[in-house]
Amino acid sequence: MHTETLQQFYERTKQPMPAELASQSNVSHFNVKQRTCLNKMTPYNRRDYYKICLIVGEGVHLADGRETPIQGAGIIFSNPTVPSCYQAISESQTGYYCLFNDTFLLNSIRQEVRYRSALFNPSIESVVALGPDNEQRFRYLFGEMERLLSTTYSYKFDMIRSLLQMIILEGIHMQAPVVSDNSQDRLISRFFGLLNQQFPVDSPENPLRLLTPAAYADQLNIHVNHLNNVLKRSTGKTTRDIIHERIVEEAKTLLANTDWDAAQIAYTLGFEYPSHFNKYFKQNASVTPLLYREQLRQIG
Repeated sequence: MHTETLQQFYERTKQPMPAELASQSNVSHFNVKQRTCLNKMTPYNRRDYYKICLIVGEGVHLADGRETPIQGAGIIFSNPTVPSCYQAISESQTGYYCLFNDTFLLNSIRQEVRYRSALFNPSIESVVALGPDNEQRFRYLFGEMERLLSTTYSYKFDMIRSLLQMIILEGIHMQAPVVSDNSQDRLISRFFGLLNQQFPVDSPENPLRLLTPAAYADQLNIHVNHLNNVLKRSTGKTTRDIIHERIVEEAKTLLANTDWDAAQIAYTLGFEYPSHFNKYFKQNASVTPLLYREQLRQIG
């Protein structure tokens, strides 16, 4: 199935191509717009970016073959890996949408929080129905992001990230206001607690100690297969996937906020050779570590 890129989104919607997307790949990007009357179905596809829509109007959201009607108001958290589309039924359609990529998030949302949100976890329902009070609250949050985006304030994107986190956390709260306290929840909490203890990395003299699922399972006194099964059911990701995602996020943070060279970062994150780290980072971020740092400096 086709995966739509940010560039293709702007081409399809006949909007001006943002300058940074026209000249670079894997560059940080965020945008927010008001929705207007939409009387057609958007393409049914996957995306290489995240999208959150505040829908005010009547329509149907289709995700992975499942239809969810929206009447009145709702918010859609579109997971990039899940093919989806929206078809308006009523002619009157208002609200907002925002779209952004992983580079924009810059590790601003904790990993255990991500897996509670439909935006990152495909096993969670992507549509949340809204009552009048929640609709107005989300309108305010989206409106503030739109206002900030139009300013020249130096720290506007830091404020936008905070508002974006509020939207994501509000969605989690409305979908699962109470988390059951069972053995699996406790195991997941202990795993992420152990994972978070290793980060942030503060010195090349203190490299990561736990690098494999087996190492975490040993610390938790359980079999690695049991840990993997519990995490897979809860997050949609394997233990190895979660560890790798956290290492990539830390690599991006170190490249953005330290002057360590690639070799120092490689050894600190558990890579025996810098060349292995370079290959690993490029597979996960689509660019080399040095190019990633260079792109951040150009937009900084």
